Amino acid sequence: MGKEMRVIWLVNILFPDVCEALKMPSPVIGGWMYSSAKMLMQHHDGIRLYVVAAYDGGSLKRLERNGITYYLVPGKNKEKKYDASAEKYYKEVYEEVKPDVVHIHGTEFPHSLEFVNACGKEKTVVSIQGLVSVYARYFYGGMKLRELLSTTSLRDVLKGDTYFAGYKSMKQRGVFEAELIKHVDHVMGRTFWDYANCKALNPEISYHKCGEILRSSFYEYSWDYGKCRKHSIFVSQGILPLKGLHQVLKAMPVILRKFPDTEIYVAGPDILNKAFYKHLSYGNYLNRLINKYGLKGKVHFLGYQNEAGMREHYLEANVFVCPSSIENSPNSLGEAQILGVPCVASYVGGTMEFIEDGKSGFLYRFEETDMLAMRICRIFESRELAETLSAGGRAAALERHDRARIAGELVAIYEKVAKGKDGEEQVG
Repeated sequence: MGKEMRVIWLVNILFPDVCEALKMPSPVIGGWMYSSAKMLMQHHDGIRLYVVAAYDGGSLKRLERNGITYYLVPGKNKEKKYDASAEKYYKEVYEEVKPDVVHIHGTEFPHSLEFVNACGKEKTVVSIQGLVSVYARYFYGGMKLRELLSTTSLRDVLKGDTYFAGYKSMKQRGVFEAELIKHVDHVMGRTFWDYANCKALNPEISYHKCGEILRSSFYEYSWDYGKCRKHSIFVSQGILPLKGLHQVLKAMPVILRKFPDTEIYVAGPDILNKAFYKHLSYGNYLNRLINKYGLKGKVHFLGYQNEAGMREHYLEANVFVCPSSIENSPNSLGEAQILGVPCVASYVGGTMEFIEDGKSGFLYRFEETDMLAMRICRIFESRELAETLSAGGRAAALERHDRARIAGELVAIYEKVAKGKDGEEQVG
C-alpha cells in the first residue's frame, strides 16, 4: 500500500483497551471486531486506525492504546432515539482525523445515521452484521398469538418490556437501518442473503463482499470427541424467541427416547429460575415447554460468558445447535465450526452458505423440530459421523475465516471506496 491510509471505524461497543483505561469490564459481545482491528494493523502497517464509539460520559474523550486512536462520544444510553446533539462530536472527530475511509460497523443504532448525517457519505462503507429491518419479521420465532398472550409476565407488562414492545423496538431500529442503507453508496457483506436485502432497500448501492475474522483464540483450539460431554447440546443464546431455543425443547421428546441422558446448555442469563416478580415472558414460555415435555433439570443456563468461557463450552458439547428463526452469518456457528464442533443449524437467511449438508454440518427447516431431533440423534449415535462433520466444518471455517486473507480483502475494499470505485456484484 503506498502512503498511510487513515481509517475511521464507527463501532457499537467499547474495545477492551478502552474498558481497561476506563476501569470497566470488557463487553462479552463484539470480540470479533477487536480481533479484526488487531489483524488489520498486524498485516497492513500502512493503516492508521481511529475507532469511534459512544460511551456513558459527558464530553468527547481521546485515547491512544496499542497503536489505535480511540474517540469516545457522549451518548451510550441513546440507542433507541436519534440524537442530533451528537452530530457535532462526530463532525469534530471527522475534521480532526480527515479520514481516507470511514467504516461503519453495524446498521441498527441511530449513531450510525448520526455520523453520516454529520459528516456525509463520501468514502464511507457500512458493514452488514445482521439486518434488523428484516429480522423483525421473524421476531416471535413462530410463536402463536395465544402463546404470546398467555405467557406475557407481569414484570414485562409493568416495565413495558413485553414481546410486543420488543418487536416494536426492533422494528424501530430497522427504520434507522433502512434509512442508513438508502443513504450510503457502499455496503460490505458476506452472504447472498444480505446482498439481496441491501439491494432491495437500495438498488443503486455498491456491494463489496468480505469475510469476517473471528475471536483470536478460536483459531488455536480444536474439538475432541473423546473429551466432549456425550449427549450434550450447546446453544449460544436463548433470551429472545427469534433465537429459537424453544424449538430445541420441542425436539427433546424425540431425542430423549433414544438418549435419555441428553442435556441442553445455554449461554446467557438464567431466565427460567427467577422470583415471580422477575419472570420474563419468554422464560414463562420455556418453562411451560419444560413442564409439558418433562425436561426439568435438563436445561442449564450458563450465565454471560467471556471469550474463554464460550470456547470451553463449545469444546465440551457433543453438538452445537443454531436454531434461529433468522440469521445472516452467525458468528456462533462460525466459532463452533472453526473449533470443529459438530453443528446443526436452521436453514434460514445466510446459514446455508456456512454448511454443506452432511459434509460440514446438518441443516433443517426451522419449523421441523422432528427433523432437528433426528439430526442431533444421528450425531449422538455415530462417532464416525460426528468426527466427519467436525473435520468438514473446521476445514470450511478455516478457509472462510482466514485472517490474513480477510485483512487483505478489507484493505482492497478500503482502496476502492477511497477512490469511489464500485464493488463486485455478488451472484447467488
